[in-house]
Amino acid sequence: MIARGIAFATLGGLVARGVTVLIPVMVAQVYALGVETDAFFLAAAGILFWGTTMGLLLEASIVSRLIKRDAAERWALIFRAGFLLSGFTLLLGGALVAGLWAFPWAEESAALVARTRLLFVALSPLLILNIWISLVSGWLNAERRFATVAASPALLGLFVLGAMWFLHESYGVYALVIGYLLGELARLGFLGTSLLRHSPFAGFSRKGEPVAPYFRNIGLQWAGLSLLNGNPLVDRLMAGGLAEGSVSTLELIERVYLVPVGVLGWAVLSVMTTAWAHAQDETARQWQSIRRAVGATLFGGAAIAFFLGLFHQPLLAFLYGPPGAAVWSEAGGRAFLFLVWGLPFQLATLTLWRAAMLGQGMGRQILLLGIFAFSLNALGDFILRDLWGLSGITAVTGFTFLCTFLFLFRLIRSP
Repeated sequence: MIARGIAFATLGGLVARGVTVLIPVMVAQVYALGVETDAFFLAAAGILFWGTTMGLLLEASIVSRLIKRDAAERWALIFRAGFLLSGFTLLLGGALVAGLWAFPWAEESAALVARTRLLFVALSPLLILNIWISLVSGWLNAERRFATVAASPALLGLFVLGAMWFLHESYGVYALVIGYLLGELARLGFLGTSLLRHSPFAGFSRKGEPVAPYFRNIGLQWAGLSLLNGNPLVDRLMAGGLAEGSVSTLELIERVYLVPVGVLGWAVLSVMTTAWAHAQDETARQWQSIRRAVGATLFGGAAIAFFLGLFHQPLLAFLYGPPGAAVWSEAGGRAFLFLVWGLPFQLATLTLWRAAMLGQGMGRQILLLGIFAFSLNALGDFILRDLWGLSGITAVTGFTFLCTFLFLFRLIRSP
């Protein structure tokens, strides 16, 4: 059952990732890397941060809540969670926008900051769309419709590529904004239609357990996960103080590095989360499955990291270099090598974090771990950026994931 689910998710996801992986390639070819692309990637990092924290948490944690409920209770839970979190997101989005204008940015980055502010406001509707996409995706995963969820980002990729191709001359970098907004709307429509086809609307149930403990635990876990996933945003802000185009370089090399991370998320962990949720009353069997998954991600991540490190220059030149180039940016290639060594620990950390999301009372521990990871990354970036430049920033990423993995492993295995 698990192997079949992973196979279906892989097949569906390969289609989607084959499309979305073209986005940074097209950006590098269509736009000149500079202030405009740096501003877009900074603004998009804020949106991605939300998707990889609250979105990921909702998609994983909602599975265990839905499994033992009837259709009416499921619909009630989805709509109640969706509307409550949409309201929270509106408040948070407003606070972030206000913060972008109130924060005292350095004068030398004034042009970058001005463009980033406007682009973030334009992209902000994605914050609420992501709430509903995550909840619906979690329900489909609970129904073992893994391939549907994994394939859905293909719609996003097609709209972004289409908007970039047809609108970039008229709208510049805002063509990307149009593509992302239309793509996520189409993706939500596709997932919602699939859910209604397999789980027709059955009204609402008034019964059910209190939601306050659930949202309190989610709030603490989200705060911890936010701190961990806020590290890429800190990395980009630090890179913004280096040479022009450094943020874009960091974004592009991370897109390659994050391909196996994405594969783990949509092809494996969505399936394993559902399996672990079904085994939550059998602690020994659940822990054995988690331990095996961690071992596999460490071994597989090491093999992938070795391959990427060995062939990084021709790969980066092929994806992002000018036609006929044999090598890409030397600084970018070196930063990639400093980044890729931490891949096994990032994969293992994400696996353990998915298991932790199923726990009902781990919010406080996850928050403390997030504080530790964020502080370690920020301090490391501050020290090594001036010593090694962009390579210093990427080296700290791997070390942070190594330490986070060790602490999280101890936390999960403790009763």
